[in-house]
Amino acid sequence: MKICKRQVIYALLIGLFWHAPSLAKEAKGSRPWEKNIPESKEDLLSIQDKLQSTLKKAKGAVVAIQSGGGTGSGVIVSKDGLVLTAGHISGRAGQSVKVVLPDGRKVDAVTMGGSEISDSGMCRIKEKGDWPFAPMAEKGKSKVGDWCFALGHPGGFSEKRGMVTRIGRVIHKQNATLRTDCRLLGGDSGGPLFNLDGEVIGIHSRIAKVDDANFHAPIESFLEHWDIFNEGTMISRRDLQKGGFLGVGTMETEKGLSIQNLVRGSAAQKGGILRLDIITAIDGEPIDSQEELFIVVGTKEPGEEVVIDLRRGKKELSISIELGKRPE
Repeated sequence: MKICKRQVIYALLIGLFWHAPSLAKEAKGSRPWEKNIPESKEDLLSIQDKLQSTLKKAKGAVVAIQSGGGTGSGVIVSKDGLVLTAGHISGRAGQSVKVVLPDGRKVDAVTMGGSEISDSGMCRIKEKGDWPFAPMAEKGKSKVGDWCFALGHPGGFSEKRGMVTRIGRVIHKQNATLRTDCRLLGGDSGGPLFNLDGEVIGIHSRIAKVDDANFHAPIESFLEHWDIFNEGTMISRRDLQKGGFLGVGTMETEKGLSIQNLVRGSAAQKGGILRLDIITAIDGEPIDSQEELFIVVGTKEPGEEVVIDLRRGKKELSISIELGKRPE
């Protein structure tokens, strides 16, 4: 699909300035796509040129996924055919699905692991080959204010129409969620979100009716559990709720995962955890997100003893706590 310069410029001007205050960065970059706000038509054209320079290769890795009468999108991230998609698209591990390549050819694939918490999923193409793929961004590379573009197959694969490109910016990010103002539609779920270097920074998850309320599973949610997903484990919220219970309410902050409240009589309260403590690790495993805390605690048994590393002000503490059972 050819991008019309006039259409792109018009689309960028509509709404970018609306989000400008929340997109401010500490330092103003010299390149147009690093500025807080495009300052001229030339800046917008430079951003468009940057997009177009990465678009062809990015499109070569984007696929449609067909399963059980439904359809979604995905992206190949390795030459041996590993595909990232949304957890609600891949479903449970071990299922057979069809992957539709950009040229319309269909190949068999099998679903692997993922997480219901972040809505992340994987599948692998069965046929051996040197598949075109898109690189994944490093952990922490994408930040609020970054330019990005979304690819996918809204409404399902259409050879005549091709895949659809939407450009926007990252407007909110936590370890388990990323939000942009890229317009998404049904069928985009599972498709990739790229930075302007052509690296995958997220996977489309929850699609909203308004443009600035679309959520994506950030690439960090895949990288943090890469081995588990490859083993075919689907992290289920229901299964985790059967596991251990710490009894804390948390918030992701710049300093780390901060305790905001404690459940009365919980393992956390009995063990001496205090409000505003920062959890840094459990049994030596680093904890930097609510998702990570939920998964690590939920995969342990009620009554199991764990060592929790905390930062309390300037002090570093280690507390041994016996996990409780989640209240009915």
